Amino acid sequence: MKLKDLILKQPVMNRVLYSLAPLLVFAVFLYGWRVAAVVLVSNLAAFGTEYLFIRGKKGGKVSMAVFVTGTLLALTLPPTLPLWMAALGSVVAVAFGKMVFGGFGANIFNPAILGRTFIYVSFPEQMTVSWAQPFLSFPGGLARWGTDAGMRTGATILGQFRLNQEVGTSWLDTFLGFEAGSLGETSALLIILAGIYLLVSKTAKWIPMFATLASILVSSLAFYPGENPLFMLCAGGALFGIVFMVTDPISQPKGNPALWIYGVLTGFLTVFIRRFSLFAEGFMFALLIVNALMPIIEYGLKALPKKKAAAHGK
Repeated sequence: MKLKDLILKQPVMNRVLYSLAPLLVFAVFLYGWRVAAVVLVSNLAAFGTEYLFIRGKKGGKVSMAVFVTGTLLALTLPPTLPLWMAALGSVVAVAFGKMVFGGFGANIFNPAILGRTFIYVSFPEQMTVSWAQPFLSFPGGLARWGTDAGMRTGATILGQFRLNQEVGTSWLDTFLGFEAGSLGETSALLIILAGIYLLVSKTAKWIPMFATLASILVSSLAFYPGENPLFMLCAGGALFGIVFMVTDPISQPKGNPALWIYGVLTGFLTVFIRRFSLFAEGFMFALLIVNALMPIIEYGLKALPKKKAAAHGK
């Protein structure tokens, strides 16, 4: 059997992968071709894991969505992360974030975020302590395997906010992506362009994007008064998550009221966790918490009209 016969075609997922391509190329420029190895290993592990679950089913195919999971997970990782950790994260993402719920279309958690959170909690030193310095002049990493520009040890932008330190990076560099960080999360410009493509192509809904973005900005003003809220939006994985994670058609709720609540809660909890917890990055924890809460919230939203109708009927 050919490989293409094992994969379920999903044009929507193809469009997500197209939107991620510029981020992947930019990551290679910043950190070298080892980036491609991280993405490849992550995708192979994701594919292999799903295949093991469906191989015995008649007509079973690996969903194209598994490559979205593998790529999204890889792009949230540091460029120097050992390849086996990326593979393990993908196994956890697919097995425990998707297949244990019944496979594609049945999961309540975003698989990529679940895998990323597992790596973050299990290997905090590799995820948070040292950051590879990116190449900033052409051809950069396009002519290299990996970065040899040195490692920076110390607080990230989010860590500097938590410690009330002066941010050592300009907002413009943060917006363009010329700073140390995870593979696909540094360039706010490219992420925004990807988001526009997903909206125009009707691949993603605008409500969860807008609600999460607005909630992060308002919450940042509340918890970090006097600071530029755009730093909180562009630093870390929040903007990447807004475009690619909260818009996941499977784990996001159904119906506009639920989508507004989903986005507002995710944005608020992202900043709240960043401000008060031990973890500088809050988006992944926020999204998993909201994923867990949404079924009961959706149930309440559906039950409310019935209660009102019953009350008026008395």
